[in-house]
Amino acid sequence: MPGPKRCASNQSPLPDGRNALGRERIVAESLKLLEESGLSGLSTRRLAERLRVKSPALYWHVHSKDELLQLIADAICAQIHVPERKRSYREQLEAIAHEYRRVLLKYRDATRLFAEQPPTGPHRIRLYDAAVGAFLDAGFSKAEAVAMTTFYRHYLLGMIAEELRMRHIEGGNALSPAFALGSALQHLEKTGHDFQNLKGTSELLRDLQPEKLFEIGLTVLLNGIECRRKEIKRPGPSLSSNDAVR
Repeated sequence: MPGPKRCASNQSPLPDGRNALGRERIVAESLKLLEESGLSGLSTRRLAERLRVKSPALYWHVHSKDELLQLIADAICAQIHVPERKRSYREQLEAIAHEYRRVLLKYRDATRLFAEQPPTGPHRIRLYDAAVGAFLDAGFSKAEAVAMTTFYRHYLLGMIAEELRMRHIEGGNALSPAFALGSALQHLEKTGHDFQNLKGTSELLRDLQPEKLFEIGLTVLLNGIECRRKEIKRPGPSLSSNDAVR
């Protein structure tokens, strides 16, 4: 939504000692509002109320709600530590994955925010650049490195999104899908139902923790990437820049 022309820089402190309104303060309060109300409850009206200003005052610093959301996403991403390039490509991707999960789990609806807002901020681009660098170190072409990074990002967002969703359903007391399946399976088996391939798995399902699922999936993903890395070393078709996933 359009607003008045923005100032070139943040305002200086007000004469009476109050904190001036600036991007850093706006983003900081936005993160608090995100945690309290989720992405759906993060509106410029509510943010202005928290900051004790009129909504138009926000637009001196943030041109639109989309720009605000991109700033919030970039502020979250700034907390992710990028691994050193001297590590193996697999170690780099493992480190990025664990950092991504660590930071995004701190913020309600962070995965939805990251999925809906393009990675246009400097910190989000820095992270994307680091992942592409890991794939380049593995021997992929730039086209395949970009495609692999996009696929890798989708996996991370999907797994972390489910974990975040469960944390914020009924105060985090909801049953995980795996636990619910295990409980239902246990009950149905006692009443005579026979599920041949799931025999003996009810307790395993009930004990399956989100971090364990994340680790298993990440291992499978990285093993698949390693297989692809070996394939591209053999003669055969490869992904060209025209075929890259955009």
